Amino acid sequence: VDNVHSAVLFRTLHVGIAEAHGRFNRISDKSLIVLDPDPAKCSVLLVVEADSVDTASENRDKHLRSGDFFNAKEFPEIVFESQEVRGQDGAWEVVGELSFHGVTKGVTAKARRVGQGEFQGKQKVGLVAELEIDMQDFGIEMVKKNPGAVGPKVALTISLECEKK
Repeated sequence: VDNVHSAVLFRTLHVGIAEAHGRFNRISDKSLIVLDPDPAKCSVLLVVEADSVDTASENRDKHLRSGDFFNAKEFPEIVFESQEVRGQDGAWEVVGELSFHGVTKGVTAKARRVGQGEFQGKQKVGLVAELEIDMQDFGIEMVKKNPGAVGPKVALTISLECEKK
């Protein structure tokens, strides 16, 4: 995964009025995407550094890193690992487990190929996946303590540029 040309974006409802947006700026080098014409041979391991959260507000980012939300010191990584990939080449349903805030839950993402080709002598592919989670499922206490303040649903868009190894 090319960290410079990839992003994990999120949006959630803020006080029932507007959407709040953010992103994670660092995808770990541990991440690995395996693509094959046979979806059964495809796999995804995506590791995101929780403390890289960025909402364009330093104070809000500190709050998100705290125990109220991500608890990034205790749970430094957000990990998605696929269990099954279904569909046709270029449009998939990716079933796996998301580990976030010390809780692991099954989730399903809709994924698609954006494009592929050679760039500067290297084979590359662009992928986008989308899914929605509920913060309550992952034990985010802030959502329970302050219903309606934020979320609880969070829409995630994972946009990856990957290089063949």
